[in-house]
Amino acid sequence: KKEELKEKIKRSSFQMEQINKVRSISIWIFIVPFVAVNTCLIITTQLHFLIEPQYKIFMPFPYIDGGVSISRTARYFPTYLIFKPAMFLTAYLLIIYWYNNRKIILSFDISNKYRNKIYYFGVASAVALVIHSIFLGVKFDNDFYKLFRRVIMFVFIIFEIVAQTYLVLALYSLK
Repeated sequence: KKEELKEKIKRSSFQMEQINKVRSISIWIFIVPFVAVNTCLIITTQLHFLIEPQYKIFMPFPYIDGGVSISRTARYFPTYLIFKPAMFLTAYLLIIYWYNNRKIILSFDISNKYRNKIYYFGVASAVALVIHSIFLGVKFDNDFYKLFRRVIMFVFIIFEIVAQTYLVLALYSLK
């Protein structure tokens, strides 16, 4: 009985450690892109001496009027020097996030049918984010290229939603 209790406490401690990791990582997954996007927005709309004249934007407030897109503020020098590394860091954090979520599910139920789907779709979404970030700001006047960038962003969103759905299903199945 003592050995069972010790094992249960050890497993519970591991689970709490993993849950705390996921909480911390999820906060950083929010903070990094938020800071990067808003820094690019401020540079593009307020710090005009840092950018070329054709890329200046005057007085939009995209959270209300939709006057400018994220990619519009982040695709030109020097803003892409902020945005791209932030997206690479976010993709890395997403991979760690999904890996740790998988470990949490496995610690509760090693035979959970969603355990691998969570991780695979989560990592695939991070890869799509990296691909999108790599091609952001690359100039090709080609409709196929523009479609490719949009499809990659769409794939990122879909894979992230699918991974989140499988995570909810996995957590729900634990009850």
